[in-house]
Amino acid sequence: MNLNEIKKIVEKDGAKIIVVEQDKPVLVITKFEDYKKELEKNSREEIQNKPETQQFTNNTENQSLRIEDLPV
Repeated sequence: MNLNEIKKIVEKDGAKIIVVEQDKPVLVITKFEDYKKELEKNSREEIQNKPETQQFTNNTENQSLRIEDLPV
């Protein structure tokens, strides 16, 4: 099966193809739009499940910003 045949299957049927090596899945082939939607969904869920971050005040006279203070 060549790449054009795989593209047709994925585009036509909206299928996801799982490539397996040594009885383990190693790769998933899907439409790029589906991939982007999944990334956005995971990003929203991650934000919703993230604990509230500490609010910084404007009083910075005795404080200095450190790399460790920045969000990841």
